[in-house]
Formats: sequence, structure tokens, C-alpha cells
Amino acid sequence: MKISIENLSCMGGKDDASEAKKELIDLQESLLADTVVGIQKQFLEESKDYNLLVKNLRAWTKCHEQDADIKAVIEVANEIRDNFKAEAFVTIGIGGSDLGSRTLHACLNHTQHNLLTKEQRGGAPEVYFTGDTFDPYELHDILDVLEKKEMLLSTIYNVISKSGTTSETIAAFLIIRDRLMKKLKETGRDENEYAQYFVVTTGLNEKSALFNLNLAQPVKFRALLPVPDGVGGRFSFASPVGLLFLAVTANKNVETVEERVASAVRGLSDGEKAAYGVPKYEENVAANLAVANFLAEKKRKGTVVFYPYAKTLKLIGDWYTQLSTESLQELGQGQNVVCTCGPTGNHSILNGIIGGPRDKIVIFIKVDEYDNNKDFIIPSGSGLSGGLEVLENKSMSFIQNASQLGTEINCTENGVPSVTINISRIDVYNIIKLMYTLECSVAYEGELRKLGRITYEQAGVEGYKIETKKVLSQS
Repeated sequence: MKISIENLSCMGGKDDASEAKKELIDLQESLLADTVVGIQKQFLEESKDYNLLVKNLRAWTKCHEQDADIKAVIEVANEIRDNFKAEAFVTIGIGGSDLGSRTLHACLNHTQHNLLTKEQRGGAPEVYFTGDTFDPYELHDILDVLEKKEMLLSTIYNVISKSGTTSETIAAFLIIRDRLMKKLKETGRDENEYAQYFVVTTGLNEKSALFNLNLAQPVKFRALLPVPDGVGGRFSFASPVGLLFLAVTANKNVETVEERVASAVRGLSDGEKAAYGVPKYEENVAANLAVANFLAEKKRKGTVVFYPYAKTLKLIGDWYTQLSTESLQELGQGQNVVCTCGPTGNHSILNGIIGGPRDKIVIFIKVDEYDNNKDFIIPSGSGLSGGLEVLENKSMSFIQNASQLGTEINCTENGVPSVTINISRIDVYNIIKLMYTLECSVAYEGELRKLGRITYEQAGVEGYKIETKKVLSQS
């Protein structure tokens, strides 16, 4: 994984581009050589004490070293697939308890996953997501599909909430629980058996309402997995919060559950090593991206256009939006994030990037190699005019990367600064490493902005919860 930064001088806002570029390069070099090195030393010292990581809400950096959690995830995933033989797997969560798994699904599983047979999916169940809204339509339709396919009682429901009190998630949980209880009674079974259809990922202590419910009920949940202490929601994709989904959806025609999890752990470990490498090297994507965004905002680039060019990676944009804005838009600072993908974004927001206000920095994610088994060669001899002959005899992946490079050059020539992050290919190792790297970049940037622990908190989110409950109590 490598990073390149284009058109740094565009951040300067001066008539003399050479002077602006020199000033910014000097500042960039200074930050990477001094400030970032100091942050690295702080992080490395902290990483020696896991309890300190928990206290500082940075335990997410060591999810790949939590052997007990990883073993539990593998055991639960295999139990769901091999013993229960789940036909479907429903993730119930919101924010980081939802977006991480959605992103892994969009990036790493077959794009038409649910339309394949279970055999074609290599034993993986169908997947659905809910619990991220009070809008009833999606939940209604998921339950409707499961009922019509007679899969309500052959589905595992994974409810994810550290506190067990997340309103949107618990509302969906209660509705699904009620539906299961009714179905069980209809079939002459004990309604309390509903619990055996739930895997609950939560705080494993009495601070969690779901943990307390499990203690009190006669039939226990099928499994309990931890949301580890010191791991905030938006940093939780590599914990059991997202790792279980990754494991459950492994296609055994390609890789076993154990192999998929091992690839993820390797990506996390290598991501950590790269993030603590020499900051000025292009392989340290986390440090360089943090400095680029930090300098961009200093030069009035208040919008980050996050541009994973492969459509398969588009949902990383939604995940990154939460990661960045909830972490860095604090104390009256931080950039807005607009996410798109290419070339779709070229036909929706590129005109505004090129022709609009010079308040943006673009972050491209480029995939170096696509899977040859999924690629196509454009046939020749189409007879079409208009310059379309340049497409002939070329692979779609080659054209895709040409389109990315063309877009990058277009930005540079029009005075729009950009960053390009290259990943080798789309697979578990590289996607997990990329997501971990983006988390590390946000951590670096939080320190550059002197946010400290605030980087990992979200005080601004609590207001809507309080006001919503007030409205409900008055109605």
C-alpha cells in the first residue's frame, strides 16, 4: 500500500505557485520529521500497556492480538454455519455496529450474494441488515422475506450494542423477538427458545442491558461476544463487532472461516507496522494522509472528497465519513467528507470539484490489480464511431484505472489537490489493512489537532437521544 500527493501547491492560495509549494513542502517535511515522530513515540509507548490503551479508548489498535476474542469468533461462526446451519444472518446495529459489517460485505462478498444458492456461497448464509433506523419499512420487508421463504426459524440474528440500550437497535431486537416468540408458539414450542436464535455482541458486564437480560431469562442467548472495552463503535470493525460477520460469510469454496480470519489478522498486523514506520516514506499511508488533510484544512480546504475509484469499495466512503467526522469535527474544526466512487462520481460531483470553489482535497483509492476471473475484454469491430475504438481489445479493469488516472490528472491541471492511495487488490488482507490504516490516519490527525481522547468520543451524538426521549415521554 502506497500513497502519493499531487498538486500540493494548490493548497497555498498564493499567486506564486513555486513559493507556495516550497512553503507547504517545508511544512509537510517538518510535520513528518518532528511532530509525527513525536506522536509515533507516544503511540508506541502507550501500546506497551493494554490497560492504558483501554483507558485512552485506543484498544482498537490491538484487536488482532486478542486471541481469546478471535478464537471465540471462529467458534461461533462455525457453530452458526455447521451446527445451526443458518440459512440467513441478520445484523442488527447502528453506526459502527452496522457500517463496519456492511462495508466488509460490499467489498469482500459476491455483489449478488443473496441471489446465489447456499452451495454457490460456500455454505455462507444470506445476509440482511437492520436496526439502524426507526423507519419500519426495511425491517418489515426483511421479516416478510424470511417468513415467505420459511426461514424465520433458520436464521441467526446478531444484535450489536455495547450498552444494550441503543434505541434503534433495541427497537428492532424487540420486534424480531416478538415475531420469533409468536412463531415458536404457533409451532408448539416454548417461546423462551427465541434466545437461541440470537447472538449478542455487547459489553460483557452488568453495564449492558442485554447482558443483564441474558442473566435473567430462562433460555440463554445462543452466544455472547464482547464489544471490547476501549473500542468505540466507529473503530470496532476489527473486533467481534465486524469480525463475526466476516467469518460467518466466508465462502468455503474459496477459503475457510479460519483462513479468512487469519487473512484479516495479518492485514491488521501489517497495517499497524506500516503506521509506525518512518513517516516520510510513501508506505506510511496513515501518517502522510493525516498530514495532507491537516495541511489542507489549514489552507481552507474544508471538504474532503473521498473517492474510492472502484465501485466495489464505495461503501468504504460511508464508513470513512463516520470515522472522520465523528472523530475530527470537534472544537469547531475538522473537514466535511463527501464520498463517491468512480467513474460514477465523475458524472455527478466532478463538475463541482473542477468548476466549483477551491475548498476541496480529493482522496482517491486505486486498485492496482483486479481479479482476472471477473474481468472482461471489450470486443473489437463494434463499428461505433466517436473515438470509442480506443476501448477495443482492452480490459475493463485497465480502462477503469485509466479513468482514475485521467480524473487525477484533470484535478491537478485544474488546481485541485489530490491524494492517491494504491492497494494491490481487493481481498480480505488488503481491505482490512486499508481500513485499519484509515483509522490510524484519523488517530494521527486527532493528535495533530490536539484533540487527544476527544478523537474517540462523540459527545455531540447524545443530544438527539435525550431530545427524542423527551418527545416520546410527552406523547
